Amino acid sequence: MKKLKSRFRLTVLNENTFEEKLSYSLTPLNLIVMFGGLLIVFGALIYLLVAFTPLKNYVIPDIADATLREEAHHARVTVDSLLEVTRKNERYINDLRVILSGGTLSNASDSTAPEVVGETNLNYQIGDVDDALRQRLSEEDRYSLEVQEESNAVRRSFLLYKPVNGTLSGGFDPKEGHFGIDLIAPKDDPVKAVLDGTVIVASFTADGGNVIQIQHSNNLISVYKHNSALLKKLGDVVKAGESIAFIGDSGDHSEGPHLHFELWENGMPVNPLDYMSFTQ
Repeated sequence: MKKLKSRFRLTVLNENTFEEKLSYSLTPLNLIVMFGGLLIVFGALIYLLVAFTPLKNYVIPDIADATLREEAHHARVTVDSLLEVTRKNERYINDLRVILSGGTLSNASDSTAPEVVGETNLNYQIGDVDDALRQRLSEEDRYSLEVQEESNAVRRSFLLYKPVNGTLSGGFDPKEGHFGIDLIAPKDDPVKAVLDGTVIVASFTADGGNVIQIQHSNNLISVYKHNSALLKKLGDVVKAGESIAFIGDSGDHSEGPHLHFELWENGMPVNPLDYMSFTQ
């Protein structure tokens, strides 16, 4: 430390005349501190130059490869997610086709079998209590003088809840591709479920607008189209008379606020007017 603190004089002389130009009083410690500070400053400048300018791609060749690898990994994860969504949509469409055709979904646990969409339980087996009630009603109806088909129609009309209190503007005409009825009602009036069931479709389509479909027992499906907004999502369990949407004018095939209502039984469209009546 004594040597480091020993003072020396640095003198700058003219080589020809030996005239003194500059003179500094220094110690070895001063020189170490000065050169150390300069080294830190230059090191920081070089780091900033390399880290925050495109120069790093030339000074550090591997950094570009690392960025590309990260982008490739992100792209691979995104593609995997899209493939999984596509597979789920395909399973959902296949299950919906089976339901609309009157089939029964397979609950096989095989990994190669299509998965049931969501966690919705679409197995509507008749319970023991329901079966006993059906047998008792059947025994009572054996002695009825009414025509069986008329009795079923009357019984159904009591079981179904009107989706809206509207005016009938379009009837059931499957030959023209009109598989339901059109009911005019004020915009944003609530649309209600006709029976207890589970929502199997809640999405937007180009022709039907905001569409919601409900799976009921006995292979019966109700369809509600052209809604302004949906109150339920896929997999929700609803009760008869519960609000599920609002009257709207969405979709390309709509010419004003109304509800297009369909009923499908065992995969075939049926006339909703056989189940309920509306003013025309």
